[in-house]
Amino acid sequence: MMKRLALILVIFISACSNQPEKTYYQLPTVKIASQNSAAIQHDRQLWVQRIMLSDYLSSSGVVYQSSDVSYISAANHLWAGPLEQQLQQVLVAELTMALPQRLVSAQPLVNKPDTLDVTITGFHGRYDGKVILQGYWTLTRQGGVVKQPFNLELEQAEDGYDDLVRTLAKGWSQLAQAIASQLTSQT
Repeated sequence: MMKRLALILVIFISACSNQPEKTYYQLPTVKIASQNSAAIQHDRQLWVQRIMLSDYLSSSGVVYQSSDVSYISAANHLWAGPLEQQLQQVLVAELTMALPQRLVSAQPLVNKPDTLDVTITGFHGRYDGKVILQGYWTLTRQGGVVKQPFNLELEQAEDGYDDLVRTLAKGWSQLAQAIASQLTSQT
């Protein structure tokens, strides 16, 4: 009886040791240049109200499109925190750098701020080496609404999840710059 118990324990331990290691990914953070110690007057606030993801992107796994009709959410390549939260933090930092005369934040700090919502329908790698960012953003300002679609396709330079995440971050940064340019031209 003891031999069987010992054998079962050995099999269990060896099965556990063969499990693939989980890897966690964080989008690279943007360093915001420190401002002069004097207070800066901002013209108005831009509230990055929410980032909404399609259901298939809401899991903790990094998503990869394996064919024209199938998507895989990785079991061992996971986001270090909720993807919506990471995207919002990076977008706030990017827009803060690009729009120095605006107070950009993830919460409303003034009465009736301009609000920005982003809906993401694609944020994944693809079988052909492309990285896809798709969706639309909506700006609500002074009773008016602007809705702008986006569809970015970037080339992944190297194989692997590390480069996939770096390329996704690069695309997200490009989207932030496009939003900032549109906001600047509308002012």
